[in-house]
Amino acid sequence: MNYIKKLTYCILVAICMLSGCDDEKDLNLNLVEVKTLIAPEDNTSIALQLVQNPTVVFQWDQARAEDGSLVLYEIAFDQEGGDFSSPFYVAVSDGKGVENKMTMSHVDLNRIAMLGGADFFERKKFRWTVRAAKGSNIKLAAQSRIIELERPGGFDVIPTELFLTGSATEDGGEPLKMKQTDPGKFEIYTKLAPGSYQFTDAASGGRSFYIKEEDGFKVLDTDGETTYDGDEKVYRISVDFNAISAVIHEVKAVGLWYCWENMILHELDYSGDGIWRKDGVTVTLSTVPWGLEERHKYRVILNDGTADFEEWWGYVSNDSPGQDGQYGSTDPEYFYAYRIENNDQWNNAWKFDRNAIQGEVVDFLMKFNAEEPYASDYIIH
Repeated sequence: MNYIKKLTYCILVAICMLSGCDDEKDLNLNLVEVKTLIAPEDNTSIALQLVQNPTVVFQWDQARAEDGSLVLYEIAFDQEGGDFSSPFYVAVSDGKGVENKMTMSHVDLNRIAMLGGADFFERKKFRWTVRAAKGSNIKLAAQSRIIELERPGGFDVIPTELFLTGSATEDGGEPLKMKQTDPGKFEIYTKLAPGSYQFTDAASGGRSFYIKEEDGFKVLDTDGETTYDGDEKVYRISVDFNAISAVIHEVKAVGLWYCWENMILHELDYSGDGIWRKDGVTVTLSTVPWGLEERHKYRVILNDGTADFEEWWGYVSNDSPGQDGQYGSTDPEYFYAYRIENNDQWNNAWKFDRNAIQGEVVDFLMKFNAEEPYASDYIIH
């Protein structure tokens, strides 16, 4: 059962439970398919630009459920002469299948072209259409269109692990493992000093890669080194072999945000190996009507070369469980750090073991170490 069938099935089961029907056969699954594809135009030709990575919006008219209920969509790609009986690529539309459009980046389209058999620098035509679904009733759109994709160059074999090395690195050339965040994507939080650096796909030997400037963008190339002649600073270096690109952000500050006071309580210092810490803090938590207030998270300030911007890191979900009496025995996963997409004063906050920490001398840590899950921590002396 694919995603769209699973989702519509769950929705139908919920409707059945609310309306008292016996099973899916009691529901009206009648559906009028998508009649018209809107964009892109038929026979559109796109020379894919992976570094700039613009987006293309695929859009179509809505399908109609006879009873007016929810319809879900998938976009499907087949070979130029295909009939979609066995498309080589299928994906749910925007909004987890609810919206009648699909936004795809050039990196996405490059992957589709690759899956469809197009080689580097090859221009190849594919056919696309839309499938609408209501329960087990899935209908192809009345139309399909041709899109021509021209692939740029790239890497025949994308690394599965990556290391940073060179005289500019904080370990003076010893390979530093980078974190894989997605297939072909790696990042590292580290300090750079004047010198040079490169990336390798093995701790010793292996292929080497470097970052170069091309038309105002940072791109990846092979067999070279990147020169760093700036001041000694801490950076987040991100590379994407799918897009043949790199992004470098200066990490200007990491601060412990105390939710109750709505402010940064302590700025942490970089101590190496992707770890920030503030040692020897005597803790005084605020006393509130419900006791000591323990909620906290971390703010990171970065700079993209033109302006500062914030990222927030905290607990995996909106509200974390209390930690009273659990210091030293808490599951390490509790402290794993996740980027908060829609930050406010309180959401996704961790909680201290407030009675254990109150009045004690404590070290606070925020760990962006590549070889472990990103996490916060605190150590009571």
